[in-house]
Amino acid sequence: MEYQCAAKTKDGKRVSRLLTAENPADVIAQLRGEGLLPIKINKKSASNGKTKRKWPALEAGRVKPKELAVFTRQLGVTLTAGLLLTEALEAISDDLENEYFRNIILKIRMDVHCGTDLSAALAKYPKIFSPTYRAIVKVGEATGRLYKTLTNLARYLEDTERLKDKVKSAVRYPLFVMCFAALVMFIMVFFLIPQFAGMFSDFHAELPLLTRMVVAFSNFCVRHVGLCLAGLSALWLAYVYLKRYRRFQYILDFLKLKLPIVGKNIIHKSLLSAYCRTLGFMLSAGVNLKTSLEVTSQVVDHLIMSQAIDHISRRVVAGGTLSEEMRRQKIFTGLSAKMTHVGERTGQLSDMLERTSQYYEDELEVTLNNLTALLEPALIIFVGINVLIVVLALYLPIFHLSTAIR
Repeated sequence: MEYQCAAKTKDGKRVSRLLTAENPADVIAQLRGEGLLPIKINKKSASNGKTKRKWPALEAGRVKPKELAVFTRQLGVTLTAGLLLTEALEAISDDLENEYFRNIILKIRMDVHCGTDLSAALAKYPKIFSPTYRAIVKVGEATGRLYKTLTNLARYLEDTERLKDKVKSAVRYPLFVMCFAALVMFIMVFFLIPQFAGMFSDFHAELPLLTRMVVAFSNFCVRHVGLCLAGLSALWLAYVYLKRYRRFQYILDFLKLKLPIVGKNIIHKSLLSAYCRTLGFMLSAGVNLKTSLEVTSQVVDHLIMSQAIDHISRRVVAGGTLSEEMRRQKIFTGLSAKMTHVGERTGQLSDMLERTSQYYEDELEVTLNNLTALLEPALIIFVGINVLIVVLALYLPIFHLSTAIR
């Protein structure tokens, strides 16, 4: 492949080169061999001679959280082995299957090679590298222990993903049963019941109450299916539109916490676990408390929790203690505030926060297991009852007719 390159000499003079290489890494090596500092690399199109951006995938694509965690761990391991940062980035990029992510890492490598700090290079891609990620990397650069910081960061990302996977796996089976039940009811209401209703009309006899109710419901759905779909679409569009407003998002987050069973036992515990884990990790990495609270507020995906953390941050800056300010916020439990107070008193705040996070994560796992164990038979019974009602409604007239004939 041919690459159109722009570089600078040691005197600061800008020069251009047309080089042939297999990949951008080889281009960089050739330019460095000539004593040049790479500035820009474009891949030349073979069809029309026009240059093509080396990183066309930067405008579209995504990086999965697990891919980011693996990359972070690999980067920490390679730096621990003694490789230079640019060498480590190049080595890792060669093994990445995600082309979009690989192109970004190569771009970051070039920025680092040109003298940019890694944290500053990562800041160009905020959708991939979160504020927590960038803040931790910046601390690692400042302390000269980037390799260890990245290893701890990888563990933090893996723990976060593991908690999300637990929640997803817990709701996967109930969601499947509910979707299957909805499909069965759709087939019965729109196809099976109308056929039986046509047959019943030929009986010229009074139908049982249950049958009349089921047939009436089916007729309503069939006749007004367009209206129902339009109503559901309108509700969805209204939700998407209103979600942009902070007040509406606040109401939604408030209602989530008030949901029976799920709100207090799942959503609340997951928020507390995420707060304690993120704040504890930031503090253990050497980030000051004010910055740690600010970053944690951005990471927590819940407006009420985020506002509470922002309020705590302002009060702490004014001279308050973290544990005392947590007690004043209703969203934090007494246990989390007490554990924080113990950490402040013993000088092991980060350790106590991480232990508190683990406690809530364990509690959440137990709750999810118990809830799943209860939901599975409950959903099966619910589906069975609905099917039984429809079957009885359809066959009761047949039983009555056969009895009358006898």
